[in-house]
Formats: sequence, C-alpha cells, structure tokens
Amino acid sequence: MEKDYIQQRLHDFINRRLQAQNTINAMMEMRVLSINMNKKQVILQFPVQKWQLNPAGHMHGGMLSTAMDITMGCASYIFSDASFTPTIQMSVNFDKGIAEHETLVIEGYCDHVGSRIVQARAIAHFSDSDALVATANGSYAVNHRQN
Repeated sequence: MEKDYIQQRLHDFINRRLQAQNTINAMMEMRVLSINMNKKQVILQFPVQKWQLNPAGHMHGGMLSTAMDITMGCASYIFSDASFTPTIQMSVNFDKGIAEHETLVIEGYCDHVGSRIVQARAIAHFSDSDALVATANGSYAVNHRQN
C-alpha cells in the first residue's frame, strides 16, 4: 500500500469520528501521534477526562476499552481495503489505573489483514512513560458494503 493511500484512509477514519458530535468517538478526543506502514502500526493519544472516571478516580474500564477498540479499529481500517471494520470480538487485560489529566497512548497493530478479517492488538501506556496500562486484541470484519 502506498503512503498517500494510508494517510488518506487515516484522515478519513479520524475525521468521520471527530465530526460526529456528541458521539463517544468524538468525546474521546483522539489525536494521531504516528503511523508506521512497515509495522502496520498506528499510535493514538487520548486525554483522560473527568466524565470518563470510575469511583476510584481512574479511567473507567469501559472507556479504556473504547479507546483500545478505536485504535485497533483505526489500524484495521487503514491497513485494509474495507469500507468499514466493525468489531467482531475483543479482549482486554487491565494492568494499571490511569487518572484524570493523564494522557493515554495506545499503539495499535495489525497482525493479520485478510480478505474477510483483520486480527489486531493494542498496547496502552502513559504518555510520559512506558508503564503498561492495558493490552488488548481483537478481530475486525473487512466489510466492503457502503454505509
């Protein structure tokens, strides 16, 4: 795949999610940090916001799972030729809490891009250290139907 094609798909993925105001995708305020075509990797950043916190003052597990799903879905979309890549299954392992005003960084990788399914994984850590927050893996459908 050409770099310009990948960049355009990344731009399309992010814009679709950020422009849909009042949706969970837009509220997560994702930002692209980098993309690596050789590794089939995308790195996204998410600020931890007050509305995302659990009673212990850390990002709620569902919000962390959402951020990881967005990142793996992004990688699945940009490194495949799908019209969209809905999640088929996802598994998350939580390692450490992340508090409000911290920044979550998630590396998303495509381990396999097939004609029907993409296998992806994600590693979440703090923006200022490599301390592990969570890991995940998931399967995404390669859907060619226009939405």
